[in-house]
Amino acid sequence: MAGMTDNPIDNPLSILWEDEHYAIIDKPAGLLIHRSLFSSDRETLVKRLYRQFENPPLPVHRLDRPVSGVLAASFSSEAAALLSSQFRNGQVKKTYWAVVRGYIPQEGVIDTSLKDYESGSIKEATTHYRRLKTAELDIPSRKYDTSRYSLVEVQPQTGRFHQIRRHLASLGYPIVGDTSHGDTFSNHHFSEHFQVEGLMLHARCIEFVHPITNEDLSINSPAALRFEKVFERFQWSGA
Repeated sequence: MAGMTDNPIDNPLSILWEDEHYAIIDKPAGLLIHRSLFSSDRETLVKRLYRQFENPPLPVHRLDRPVSGVLAASFSSEAAALLSSQFRNGQVKKTYWAVVRGYIPQEGVIDTSLKDYESGSIKEATTHYRRLKTAELDIPSRKYDTSRYSLVEVQPQTGRFHQIRRHLASLGYPIVGDTSHGDTFSNHHFSEHFQVEGLMLHARCIEFVHPITNEDLSINSPAALRFEKVFERFQWSGA
């Protein structure tokens, strides 16, 4: 069902990598990171971390509730400040997977400024993308005889609110399951025919130089369950 997490509430969060300074968490889709004034959710990722760790690591950056995948957290405020600085300076490489409607061009750069919803100011935003896979199924969609989808690798160079969703939608290739910037008909069509719910956006990999040990880190999150279902249905092996 929409809104459910990939990781049941009684299960511990999966830790992809950990040392004394940082933990890289595999965030489930559908789970808020912190409590919000705009949500009635009682369960959050932070609450689960407090149950799981005696000294819980706290998130250094954000992933939206419907997004799954790699999330960096720190065990101290000092370590958090060092890694946060890398995020602000664009020194952390983030790679996402997205399933979009249609056949997106093979690769490109979206360099379109976006409005900041809190301040109202316009801020520069840059997103690189590369098409990995395509699928065409004999399922009519609107005026077309078939349904087309693409698996896209996305690397945002900036961290604006809903940047990937807004940028891909601006090209005419909205992410499947995006209720904020996507296509309502396509979302219902996808859910009806493939029995997959939720936003098809997954934080696949994070790469950075460890601020304290200078170790080069590259941590991957395995495909979330909803992606596995789509890969199987669309025969996207080797993604």
